[in-house]
Amino acid sequence: MAAITAERLDSWKQIATYLKRSVRTVRRWERDEGLPVHRHMHRALASVFALRSEIDAWRQRATRSPPSAPSANRDPRSAAVRSIAVLPFANLCAEQAENAYFVDGLTEEVITTLSRVHSLRVISRTSSARLRGSTQAAKSLGRQLGVRYLLQGSVRRAGGRLRISAQLIDVADDQHLWGDTYDGTLDDVFAIQERLARVIVEALQLQLSAPEAEGLAERAIPDLAAYECYLRARHESWRWRQDSIDHSIQLLRRGLTIIGDNARLHAALGLAHLQYREAGIDLSERPLLDAENCVSKVFALEADSSAGLQLRGWIRYSRGLIQEAVRDLKAALAAEPNNADTLLLLSNCYLISGRVAAARPLLKHLLAVDPLTPITRCMPAFADIMDGKLAVAIKPYRQMLEMDPGNPMARLFYAWILLLNGRRVAARALVTAFPRAARGSLPARLALFLTHAAARERRAAQAALGAQLQSLEGAPDVFPRFLAQGFALARMPEPALKWLQAAIERGFINYPFLARHDPCFKTLRKDSRFQELLATVRERWQHFET
Repeated sequence: MAAITAERLDSWKQIATYLKRSVRTVRRWERDEGLPVHRHMHRALASVFALRSEIDAWRQRATRSPPSAPSANRDPRSAAVRSIAVLPFANLCAEQAENAYFVDGLTEEVITTLSRVHSLRVISRTSSARLRGSTQAAKSLGRQLGVRYLLQGSVRRAGGRLRISAQLIDVADDQHLWGDTYDGTLDDVFAIQERLARVIVEALQLQLSAPEAEGLAERAIPDLAAYECYLRARHESWRWRQDSIDHSIQLLRRGLTIIGDNARLHAALGLAHLQYREAGIDLSERPLLDAENCVSKVFALEADSSAGLQLRGWIRYSRGLIQEAVRDLKAALAAEPNNADTLLLLSNCYLISGRVAAARPLLKHLLAVDPLTPITRCMPAFADIMDGKLAVAIKPYRQMLEMDPGNPMARLFYAWILLLNGRRVAARALVTAFPRAARGSLPARLALFLTHAAARERRAAQAALGAQLQSLEGAPDVFPRFLAQGFALARMPEPALKWLQAAIERGFINYPFLARHDPCFKTLRKDSRFQELLATVRERWQHFET
């Protein structure tokens, strides 16, 4: 028995140490090149062992013959792009509210892992989350999301124990392709996530490249306590309230204290700081400087981090450095082609830069991976507006508000497109109906400003903004652009030109829209000062690179 014990290597770490390679490498060797590794399953995926003698024999064989090439007889359907939606896992935990972040986080991590497979189109978390708790048939869900396959599951957590059940469904004929249940401890959660991804890849007969295969085993946050901080923080930061964003930042800093410097945590922290600006809470330099500090740390840890590229692209967009933002976002998209946030921001950069044709394919892809998110639904309409097709954009913006009636930005955007179409009465009724809790928000004040401005109620328009007007000088292009359009409608050329220049400096250089399509600037187009600004826009537009 003692000899057998000395012969055994009882973990991935021991196997990797014996072979003098990383854990990732030896796991790849086991999967692709037949490295002899044994498992004690018992539905706990973390238990593996290997025998030194078997590894030595494998190593001798490997030196005599090169690895075999992939089979030429592989099912030809494997080259086709598959499509899947991972529906929110059902929360069966005894303390449901306390564990909601954990269950949602597990769902998101499975989505993230599968999204690394380029031949698999994976619906984004935000779209699949809208179908939480749905009782519709699989075929109906698949039709809404535009996918062939669904992954459904449940999570039961009690103390340190964990049970995860999952099933893969072909929605075309409601066929259950695979299903299983995994029991283990919280320490097994990473192995379970990887196992789910690998089973799906096998069931769909997908052929992986070496980087994709390694990506399925990649764990950006290997410590469970730090990982839980990350999941809680993501849940908090997207609530767009100051107390929630504050809490998110505290959690991410706690995670960094636990694990030390970590690229994923620093990237999440940078995005959390930027949420202050997205929510209109703090439009000063502070969130940008904090985010820039985070992105520096990300790249110091991982020079080619796609999360770092996306974060830096967002920062550069916020600073009006659109050309530089495009370069970062294109690189981030090359690494993660199904990332909905990157697709959204890159297409927006193209649209405000007057490159509508370049944005259209990205928007089509965005709708394919994220069809149920409100902002996604209206982005093609924004492209239509930039092409001068104002009337066709009304319906998508109305749908955006109907999908998320409590979102003040959705109400602002809908009021804006109504005013561009000359529907002032409908816009005023919409603004009057702002939820009471949101009436003091920046979007509500801007919407009120636009309706007063369109009616040439100049004093009321200026009073609607009050002290917030000055803070908008540092805002992204959309807010200065709305101000320029509003003041132009109110026949107030001086502030209109001032805010138009601010919008241009923030990156809005869509020359065709400003020169021909925007009805707000009709009375300004003969003004020599407007023409000078337009000359600047035209030069930048002509030299912009996609």
